[in-house]
Amino acid sequence: MTRADRNNNPAAITTDVAFQAGLIYGTDFEAGDPFPAPSTLVTARLLGYPIALTIRVIDAIGYYTHTGAPRWTYISMPKFVWDSLSTSLKTQVIGFHYAHEGGVAMIELFSEPHPNA
Repeated sequence: MTRADRNNNPAAITTDVAFQAGLIYGTDFEAGDPFPAPSTLVTARLLGYPIALTIRVIDAIGYYTHTGAPRWTYISMPKFVWDSLSTSLKTQVIGFHYAHEGGVAMIELFSEPHPNA
């Protein structure tokens, strides 16, 4: 099982990113898998519907850090492009994240609309 699957986190966001995006520890996420040493990063274990929570994160902070670096090595887009996407297209983009992260256990979430998306 992949880190994305173990942590109910299709984009494998970290706890730092979850905090920055305004998710609430203990309600929206908790600490999940730590990254291998020497990193101090920890994967966020999402506690609710993972697509909606991931959309909230990207809606809040986008694909680039404050210094202009991409958050992910395999995908980035300007905030105005992300903001112009429908929920259905945002779900497809998150499905791209999930596939890149090697996820398999939540694949059904990306095959049809979900009421919590």
